[in-house]
Amino acid sequence: NYSMKGMLRRLIIPATLIVALAGFGCASPPSAEKKAAEEALRAAKAAGAEKYAPGDFSAATTALKGAEDQMSARKYSEAKTAYAKAKEQAEKAAQAAEAGRTAMKSQVEQQLAETGKRWQELEGKVKAAAKRFKADQKKAWEADATAAAEALQAAKAAAGDDPAAAMDKLARVVQALEKWEVEVKGLGTPAPKMK
Repeated sequence: NYSMKGMLRRLIIPATLIVALAGFGCASPPSAEKKAAEEALRAAKAAGAEKYAPGDFSAATTALKGAEDQMSARKYSEAKTAYAKAKEQAEKAAQAAEAGRTAMKSQVEQQLAETGKRWQELEGKVKAAAKRFKADQKKAWEADATAAAEALQAAKAAAGDDPAAAMDKLARVVQALEKWEVEVKGLGTPAPKMK
């Protein structure tokens, strides 16, 4: 009986030590890396990367998802590396967003000037052709002119902070411009007055 207890102790103690030592050898979840990657992605989103650097933002999101998959599979070493890559991608997306925003801002400013000039020219043509407008055309022009003026003002207001929104507003103005340039042209030139 004593020898049986002694033999069990000799087997159990080394087995317990091996299991304990194996536990120390396992990597722990990379919580700090995960947090850093998630914060970098939030910062990229706040910088407007979804609008101004969609490719880089998508790559960062995909990298973070890959890291999450590694974490779920308890592949902590791979997850740590993947989180570091995701953080790097997110930082790149944030930088690209700033560059994209700056480029779009100057494009918006140029388009604002051109569109404003075109709209003034159109208003002059409409005024000259107003007598040839039918009642429904006049009503449609007034509605479109009001909407276009509001969109132009909104585009000017958004140009500095949100050039993507300004571009959307300008697109509506350009659409109205093109419609009414065709309408006015369709009216033709007025016939000369008879003396």
